[in-house]
Amino acid sequence: MMLIFLLKSTACLTIFLAFYKLLLERESVHHFKRYFLLGAMVASFVIPNLVFVEYIDTVGPTMSSFSPNMDGLIEQPVPQHSVFDWQLLFWMIYVLGVVGFGLRFLANLSRIRLRIKKHPKFKDNFVTKVLLSQSLPPHTFLNYIFLNRKQYEENSIPQQVLLHEETHAKQRHSLDIIFIELVQVVMWFNPLIYFFKSSIKLNHEFLADNAVIKKEQDHSQYQNTILSYLSNETYQSVGIANAINYSSIKKRFTVMKTNTSKKSFVLRSFLLLPLTALLLFGFSEHRQIERESSFDQIVEMDLLENGKVALGNKTVHLNEVPKMLRQNYLQNYDAREIKVKINSLRPVHYNTITQVSHAIRTTGIDAIEIVAEEVVMDEAQFEENIPITSKTTLLNANQMTVVGNEVQLQQSATREEMKEYNTLAKKYNDMDRDHMVIQKKEVMRLKEIYGKMSKKQRADAEPFPDFPSPPPAPPAPGATKPPMPPSAVKNIKEAKPVGPSNPPAPPVPPKPVEHIKKMAAKGATFMFNGKEITAKKAIEIVENNNKINIDSRGSKGENPIVRLSVDPIEINN
Repeated sequence: MMLIFLLKSTACLTIFLAFYKLLLERESVHHFKRYFLLGAMVASFVIPNLVFVEYIDTVGPTMSSFSPNMDGLIEQPVPQHSVFDWQLLFWMIYVLGVVGFGLRFLANLSRIRLRIKKHPKFKDNFVTKVLLSQSLPPHTFLNYIFLNRKQYEENSIPQQVLLHEETHAKQRHSLDIIFIELVQVVMWFNPLIYFFKSSIKLNHEFLADNAVIKKEQDHSQYQNTILSYLSNETYQSVGIANAINYSSIKKRFTVMKTNTSKKSFVLRSFLLLPLTALLLFGFSEHRQIERESSFDQIVEMDLLENGKVALGNKTVHLNEVPKMLRQNYLQNYDAREIKVKINSLRPVHYNTITQVSHAIRTTGIDAIEIVAEEVVMDEAQFEENIPITSKTTLLNANQMTVVGNEVQLQQSATREEMKEYNTLAKKYNDMDRDHMVIQKKEVMRLKEIYGKMSKKQRADAEPFPDFPSPPPAPPAPGATKPPMPPSAVKNIKEAKPVGPSNPPAPPVPPKPVEHIKKMAAKGATFMFNGKEITAKKAIEIVENNNKINIDSRGSKGENPIVRLSVDPIEINN
């Protein structure tokens, strides 16, 4: 595992460093580069440790077959342990390196502390200047600026150099150095750390140079000052402090003349997004954990008619189910520990399943199973891909019935149809009712258009003509009269054939709307084109369409069923 982490972190460091060297190092966005270098190092160690977990539900516990074959057991090789433990050797070398670099870091801090303690110093604004007797270059650590005493007293140190060092102190560049030094102690064996350290220190020089140029407004004079000052002196190393570095002068002078445009900076910054995404995808860990579908509590309920559910010893409406689950189960169990099983002895539509599942999932419960004798769904729903996961409803049905998609009824007549209707209706309304000349084709067309019209169209249109009932035709010998055609205005049903003896007319049957209201009062279940609807919706459908076919079953019983359809209803006795 450690080796994999080192390989991944090294790869991230390499990619980030290459990005910096190619696209950022010579640009003038020094503050951005500072945080990029620090952030890149942190990200290179964090990304390999990121673990994205995906939980996979299993049907049951995974069982592995085992055969007590003694031959198989004998043939398995026994691991041989090496006499020399190479892993222990590597760990010993690593620890020695950490100790060595740690002592080196502490020694550098100790030397700085002794310089501050043993040499005269004075506070100047926000910094403390320490005057050294050694021939060391001006350098900075935290808020301390270390200067050669003789040069300082002789005023031989240029003001630009002093401003340069003050910038190091003001911008707290020493904190970056301390960070990289600690990383170096832990990752002393990784050469990329040294490249990052060098880049961070060089960028500190860019930042200090930029501060001096902004104040002096003459980078040529500043360059000459640095060259003349450094060429006359020979210095030793100052450890972890920020100091003027002669070896980086050429690159610093080049960057001084660079001025990065805002457009270029924005473009280079946006490139970091796909780069970071690539590293996250490539070097983080993706782990799949199997989660057995075992539940501490299984709640069973029965799906009844009229949108009601039997839960325990109570019968509640569907919208009350979440409340019942929270009160009786979720107070003692976590939602992930509960499975809801719904039983239905009657055919259930897929839309009802969706409604039930949504209501239950509002509580946080995802495991839902519906057991039904028959599940009805439309063609479009049947064609959908319905995977069985913890986020879907498990269907367990003895029979799956697929019906055609619902017919979308026309809600209003067209302009041409309204014009045709008004012409025909006005024609017959202007006639004398007792002397009407009626054409069957025109009457049927009036009824067809009138059935399509909305309430507003009917109110604005010509009144439907009051057609007189046709006279009864003389019956043929031994035959009964054919039924009379309906009257649309009075909603008269087909009359019974009139026999030769002219019996009294039967009572007028109730209007369809009155029949629906009567069945609603009995608690009937209403179905429209195979889909369960409310009584209110059934009344609305009958009122708006006089061509609805109605079939009532069990109207004299306690649980009648009323079927509505725009198509003829097939009655199976």
